[in-house]
Amino acid sequence: LIQKLKPDIVILTGWQVLPLLQILFVCKFLKIPCIVRGESNSLKPRPLWVRLIHRQLISHYDAFLVIGKANHDFYVENGASKNRLFNCPYFIDNQRFILSSAALSIQRDLLRKKWQITPSATCFCYVGKLEPKKRIFDLLEALRLLKTQSHDLLVHLLVVGTGQLMTEAQSFVSEYNLPVTFAGFLNQSEISQAYVAADCLVLASDYGETWGLVVNEAMACGLPAIVSDRVGCGKDLVKTGKTGEIVPFGNTVALSESLQKFSLEPSNLQQMGENARQLVSDQYAIANTVTGTIAAINSLLTKNF
Repeated sequence: LIQKLKPDIVILTGWQVLPLLQILFVCKFLKIPCIVRGESNSLKPRPLWVRLIHRQLISHYDAFLVIGKANHDFYVENGASKNRLFNCPYFIDNQRFILSSAALSIQRDLLRKKWQITPSATCFCYVGKLEPKKRIFDLLEALRLLKTQSHDLLVHLLVVGTGQLMTEAQSFVSEYNLPVTFAGFLNQSEISQAYVAADCLVLASDYGETWGLVVNEAMACGLPAIVSDRVGCGKDLVKTGKTGEIVPFGNTVALSESLQKFSLEPSNLQQMGENARQLVSDQYAIANTVTGTIAAINSLLTKNF
C-alpha cells in the first residue's frame, strides 16, 4: 500500500498497535520520512528495559509533533534532538465549547435544579468513565472528609459518565450521605450542560491519564481544574492559583483541602475560569497544531532523504 501511494511523508499516531510499527519500518525500508504524534509523557517511571525500547523506537522517527511539556520531556529524555520537535499542542474544538457554554449560561439555574444542585453550592464536576485509572474514589473520599470537617459548607459533586465502578461509587455516596448527583453518560452535544452547571472540574487520575482532554473542554467552558500530579496536561493547562491547582496523586487530604479552598473563594473560581478559557483559546487551539504540523513537514521536505 505504501509503495502504491508513494507518500512524501507519513504521520503516525504513536506505536501502541502493531500496524503503526509495521508502517514505520516499511517507511524506513522505502526511505520515506516519518513524523510521530503520540501521547507518551515523562511523568510515569519506567523500568530500564522499557526505556531502552523507547529510545530505540524514537531513533527511527524523523520529526515529532509535541502535544505538551511532559510529552516534550519524554522525547528529549529518549534521545530526540530538539530541532526535530515541533509544538503541536493537544486541542479540542474550543470555539464549539465556548459558543455552546455561552448559549447555555442563561439555563444554569435550570440545569442545576435538574441535577439537584443547591443554587448557592460550589459544584465540582467529574467527567469520564468510572474506571480505576480515573480514581473516582479519591474524589469521593475527599468530599467525605470535607463534609465531615465542614458541615455547613455548601458543596456538590456532579459525576458525568458510567463504568464498572458505578454501582460501588453509588453505594459509597449512599453510605456517607454525600451531596452527589450521577448524571450518567452525556454525549458531545450534551456535555457542555454539565460544565455550565458546575464551577470546577476535578481529575484525580493516575499515570494512565496521558493528557486529559476533559480539562481542555472544561476550561473552554470557563472552568478551572484541580488535577493530580500524574495527569499529563497538568504542566500545560493547570497554573496554580491562576487556572486551577495540582494536588499530589492519591492524597485525599490534600484534595479535600483544595475543594474547601475553592469553595470558600467563589470569586477566585470565576476569575480562574476566565484565565483558563483564555489559556486554551490562545495556546491550545487547532490553528497552533496546524502551524506546528506544517513546520514539521516543511523541515523534512527540505532534507535529502
